[in-house]
Amino acid sequence: MIEAGEAPGEGTVVQAGYQTAGRGQAKTHWVSEAGKNLLFSILLKPVFLSPGRQFMLNKCIALSIRDAMASLCQGHAFLIKWPNDILSGGKKIAGTLIENRIMGKTYEISVAGIGVNINQCRFPPGIPSPASLKMLTGKDYDIDRCLQQVKMKIQSYYNMLRQDDTACIDKAYLDNLLGYGERIQYTREGRTSAGTVAGVNEYGKLLLKDDEGRLQTFGMKEIEFPA
Repeated sequence: MIEAGEAPGEGTVVQAGYQTAGRGQAKTHWVSEAGKNLLFSILLKPVFLSPGRQFMLNKCIALSIRDAMASLCQGHAFLIKWPNDILSGGKKIAGTLIENRIMGKTYEISVAGIGVNINQCRFPPGIPSPASLKMLTGKDYDIDRCLQQVKMKIQSYYNMLRQDDTACIDKAYLDNLLGYGERIQYTREGRTSAGTVAGVNEYGKLLLKDDEGRLQTFGMKEIEFPA
């Protein structure tokens, strides 16, 4: 729609019941059984946000999904695995791919593609640790209700971002970040090391403090660490 010049309004949602070429971060794939999961893209126009602060939007989307899942599936803990996957019990529930259009110093358009495993219980081999809400609770969920919950949370966090309430967003992200403040093992270029998760910098890079107290930064896919 955007490429065709139709200029859809902010907040426009395009939902799919099934997809044949689902994309994830760094050329990975998102696989979904027809009619079982929540698959949608939402258009945002964060012109009030400078391009250098675009990871704030990633935080808002991740928190929105996490909060919506916690509301729908009470009694189960949901955490954000850096940068924006949503896990419960070490298994992946949701993923997001955000694509942006920036013109000069203006952040014009952002399309957040979101996939949430809702009612699917069987996944193809080779997918690392998938799970769904139904697998957690044994219950069937109304996908449209799930969409409304996520949209409501996105609107709330997006308004918070528009009002520049970044301190509240930052705190919520760290409070729900998997491994924050904990010493973890990670793998980089085949070598295993350890460090303490110290947070995420303004550009979305993970901060790890080594045993000598030195702070290191890592971009997405530079390291692997367990759920």
